[in-house]
Amino acid sequence: AHAFQELDQHYLDAAVTDGQRLIQKMSMTIDDFRNFFRPDKQSIRFNLHTIIQETLQLVDASLKNHGIAVTLHVDKAAAVQGYPNEYSQVLLNILTNAKDAIVESGVNHGRIDIGLNVAENMAAVTVADNGGGVPSGILEKIFDPYFTTKEKGTGIGLYMSKMIIENNMKGTLRADNVDHGAVFSIACPIAKNPQKALHE
Repeated sequence: AHAFQELDQHYLDAAVTDGQRLIQKMSMTIDDFRNFFRPDKQSIRFNLHTIIQETLQLVDASLKNHGIAVTLHVDKAAAVQGYPNEYSQVLLNILTNAKDAIVESGVNHGRIDIGLNVAENMAAVTVADNGGGVPSGILEKIFDPYFTTKEKGTGIGLYMSKMIIENNMKGTLRADNVDHGAVFSIACPIAKNPQKALHE
């Protein structure tokens, strides 16, 4: 019984820590939406690998609960210029959509692969899943405002994500179908500032 109590206490401590982290992230997200259209906000240099890991922590329990494995292949030194909290929100939205697609498809051994492609002055983080892909008639509409295939969806998640990346961070956000799934590519300008990136 004592062993179970230790296990329960460890589980509760971890759950509380995860909950506090999520609440803090939600608070920051609310501030980000409040400041979304402010013209005077400061763009900063931030580390991609770290911001991806921090975002993955927010969905880790849900992914594990559905038996979804995640692989991360991103250079630990890669950094871009922009707004880390907004970037994290975009990534969180894409990861959640990938998880939902995998669960709805009923595929065994769900998988999300996160990679990095660097070309010229852009660093593109790719998020690929094996959830069956997006129907061709829908693929061209998924970034439209209020378009959703989910019963309780609002249809603004991917639209806002595209606005954040393309309007606020001067990058691109696109989606394509690949074998057995879909891949989202988030491309942003590589940071040129030699100072250490935030979160490094």
